[in-house]
Amino acid sequence: MLKKLGMTKREINVYLKLLEYGESGVNNLARGLGENRTSAYSLLNAMKKKGIVSFYAKNKVKIFVPTDPTFLVNHFIDGANGLKKILPELLAIHNKYGKTKPKITFYEGVEGIKQIGELLLEVPKSTRLSFMGINENIHPEIAKYYEEDFINRRIEAGIKYRGIVTGKLPMGNKYKPTEKAQLRELKYINSKKLPIQIHIDIFPNNKVALYSYHKDDLMGVVIEHEAFFNTMKTVFELAWAGIDLGF
Repeated sequence: MLKKLGMTKREINVYLKLLEYGESGVNNLARGLGENRTSAYSLLNAMKKKGIVSFYAKNKVKIFVPTDPTFLVNHFIDGANGLKKILPELLAIHNKYGKTKPKITFYEGVEGIKQIGELLLEVPKSTRLSFMGINENIHPEIAKYYEEDFINRRIEAGIKYRGIVTGKLPMGNKYKPTEKAQLRELKYINSKKLPIQIHIDIFPNNKVALYSYHKDDLMGVVIEHEAFFNTMKTVFELAWAGIDLGF
């Protein structure tokens, strides 16, 4: 039922565990859930933005508290009733602009790049297309997030990817270090002749992410737009085919 309040399965698990504890620091909560601390912290921050949890500082440590269930449900009901009143107006705006106007979201810092990672995990059993420029300047916290958390969950969700790559990619540490085990198909290009200095992901539903995880330049943007998505998908397929032809 909590899914109807807009919570994901992982958010529900965190919320229920917080209700059980009453309040908790990240380390204790992560242990109780069997989660990676970094992943749990990132998820809690996303939940705070939704109003599902709040926090206070105790001895310079963030203590997270679940939002009262009664308030959460009443807030959802009030919001739904309010939206119902303006539904005709919202539909009119959507019908006029929704199919042509792109949705663009900007991200910054370590947590911002991790949020892009969480978006990439939203559609299980899907395939993502990627241009990947990897070098030794990847932020160490991002490298750890990929190797110990993100890639493992991507594989568990059955999300495959085809990638055009420069450099050496991180691998999920719970799986064999083979392309088959890591659910990926790669084609490598010469970084001196054809440099790729950022990461581009083309993935469901109509989303394209462009981002850098260079330790001194952590930023990204996600564009949600059908025409942009289709064009970038075509660009990828042309590049993929061109590598086989020697271009």
